Amino acid sequence: MKIISSGKGIHTPEFHKKKKREKQIKIVYTILFVIVFIAIPIYLLRTNKFLITNVEVKGNSVTQIEEIQKIVMEKISGNYLWFFPRSNDVLYPKSAIHNNLLTEIPRLSAVGISLLNAHTLSISVSEREPFALYCTEVSNLNNPSGCFFLDKTGYIFSEAPAISGGVYFIYTTEPVFETPLRQQFLNPEMFKNLEPFIKDLGQIGLYPKVFINKGDEFNLVFSNGAMIMWKATADLDSVQSDLESFLTDANFTKEKNALQRIIYIDLRFGNKVFYKFHD
Repeated sequence: MKIISSGKGIHTPEFHKKKKREKQIKIVYTILFVIVFIAIPIYLLRTNKFLITNVEVKGNSVTQIEEIQKIVMEKISGNYLWFFPRSNDVLYPKSAIHNNLLTEIPRLSAVGISLLNAHTLSISVSEREPFALYCTEVSNLNNPSGCFFLDKTGYIFSEAPAISGGVYFIYTTEPVFETPLRQQFLNPEMFKNLEPFIKDLGQIGLYPKVFINKGDEFNLVFSNGAMIMWKATADLDSVQSDLESFLTDANFTKEKNALQRIIYIDLRFGNKVFYKFHD
């Protein structure tokens, strides 16, 4: 009989074969354990009992339900790492759904997402309401074109149908936005302050039709083509005060049909007011 020594003891070949088999069996059991450990969660996550199959939408009045459902279903289709379904009621990508809905449907101002049950995802939305128009062509104030709706924050969210001038106040820019949709017309705080300013002008006999944002200056245009100009950085209260002072000044009031004949009132140069009349 041949004797093999490992330096620590003397064992027969049969002993080593036995140890080798035990090691192989241990490896097989370990692999089986790992497979089972991974397979069971995958099976449970993929079973129909825990998969979202329905999308319920509420809060929409203009946006089509199918449009919202399509975006949601696209986001929950497929798998993570080839095995874990995105439609699982634990794994579904809530943040991605929320962000995609707001990005792809600019009319939506808010989105809420919750599970009604293991199979049904509830999408609650709020929609932006038209406040005014952003138009790319305003040469004809009674028939502007290339118009989009913007909301009360100045966010341009939807194409507008052909609407005659006067239904909505008109905003535009120079140069115009190449792609107006999803653009912010002005800083929301600045835009918010414009509405009362424009309305208050009616108290002094001024009824503008179009507001123009030129970047470093703002213009208001009236139905007869007359224009008021001021620096974008100017305080609106000061602009209104300067206008009131100008319109009540004797040099202006002595002019016959002054408001109808005015071409422009330029308030861009501090306390100085420049103006011009039609002959």
